[in-house]
Amino acid sequence: MFTSIKKLFATSLVAILAVSAIVPSASAAEHQFTDVNPSYDEAVSFFYEYELIKGTTTTTFGTDLNIKRGDAAVILANTLGLDVEGAPSAGFKDLNPRVKGAVDALADAGIISGVTKDTFGPDQLLSRGAMAKLMNLSFELEEYAEPTPFTDAVGVFTPHIEALYGSGITNGKTATTFGTNDNIKRGEFANLLYNTIMFSFYMPFAESATILTPTTIEIKMEEAAPEQYSVTDLAEMFYIEAFFPNGSVKDLQFVGTSLSEDRTTLVVELSADSSLAGKKGKIEIDGMNELTFDFTAPVVETK
Repeated sequence: MFTSIKKLFATSLVAILAVSAIVPSASAAEHQFTDVNPSYDEAVSFFYEYELIKGTTTTTFGTDLNIKRGDAAVILANTLGLDVEGAPSAGFKDLNPRVKGAVDALADAGIISGVTKDTFGPDQLLSRGAMAKLMNLSFELEEYAEPTPFTDAVGVFTPHIEALYGSGITNGKTATTFGTNDNIKRGEFANLLYNTIMFSFYMPFAESATILTPTTIEIKMEEAAPEQYSVTDLAEMFYIEAFFPNGSVKDLQFVGTSLSEDRTTLVVELSADSSLAGKKGKIEIDGMNELTFDFTAPVVETK
């Protein structure tokens, strides 16, 4: 299920979303911006708390200010966890050092393009249509596309607007217009990116876990996993570590998995190198669900 971009995103935000349990507790106290009203507070709090976005001043977010293409690129690249230091040059000649790495990384990932072959237009304002394109390409929403009632959802942005509409991430400016060519404001940008993250990124959480044998661990998830995620996808989302009395720590690897019919229980079969046989200590799943084990006692055979 995951593509390279989703894997990068999962890696960059797994710790954030694990701590916030996918529904971050947002409140005005999490930021100091006086111009953020309740409509934008949750999104702005999320990005601010995890240092993915900054304000226009120490006390203002610039909620009603239009966002520039360069600024949008920086926020998006940071959110996706892209390599802004090592990305190859996209060839744009109008990039300043502050935005160059982000634009190069997004271009390398196939998410962003220039206004011409050699210019990106970092100081030009971002339109709602262009924002829809960024969200669709970043989070791969094509499969959710549906025809819209918007008379201005035309041209190159049509499939991207349809993807956001079909997924329910955003509505139009009115019942019949998306506002495709309207400039998007910083508050709207934060809300749309936040809503897309919440829709796109699924992170399973272990309600409980049991060590069945030295090579098998059962994980009961808080809720049934969505159908689009394979058993391998799900297993890769859990971080299982073993801690031993000598102070060593080992990331446990698996060679097989199975999922219950109701998609709530995952059984992970550990590799030979990760086997707990003959060892004792504890394991942690995603830094929680601490379980102790002791497989040092000899096995007594019965006749």
